[in-house]
Amino acid sequence: MRLFVALDIPEEAVRYIADVQKRLKSEVQADRWQPLHNLHLTLHFLGEVDEALVPAICEDMDIVSAIIEPFQLRIGGFGAFPHAQHPRVLWLGLRGQTNPLKQLHLLLGRRFELHQGVSYDRKRYRPHITLARGPQASPEGLPLLDWNERYLAADAPRWKVRHVHLYRSELLPEGAVHTVIHTSTFDKDHSKKQAVPE
Repeated sequence: MRLFVALDIPEEAVRYIADVQKRLKSEVQADRWQPLHNLHLTLHFLGEVDEALVPAICEDMDIVSAIIEPFQLRIGGFGAFPHAQHPRVLWLGLRGQTNPLKQLHLLLGRRFELHQGVSYDRKRYRPHITLARGPQASPEGLPLLDWNERYLAADAPRWKVRHVHLYRSELLPEGAVHTVIHTSTFDKDHSKKQAVPE
């Protein structure tokens, strides 16, 4: 099964991102604008994974989540990979409590590397939300700072992150369908089972 680990992005933030993307489309051409109906903040793309490994991955997520406290994120400024002069990807960054987010990414990776047959993202984590692929820049590059001033609100949406999810991704003719198959809650001892009333 094709799996990835990600955080949800709340509807208010998705609407804000969609509005920013819509306004950008009138100013810049791109090879492909990212569809936002399936929007998540991906931590690790695991690719094709043997179903027998899923319980171990879920346990890894529970172990790591137990030591991460809920944290707050908000939409940040524009960025581009590899850089604004020759961009392949245009994105919005994230601000707020990004250190717990990076710690979550790092610790999950350390758990996943214990399993043969599980690939994960080993590069330095740059949390971002992709807006477009192949944006066409002028010789001066993309005007990211100008866009920050014109398109981004001072009170960009912020939200509290309390859970991390394991998603199954199915590639269907009508597009990718993402289904949550496990959720881990931050700052929760998963080893203690809920008391069952007698």
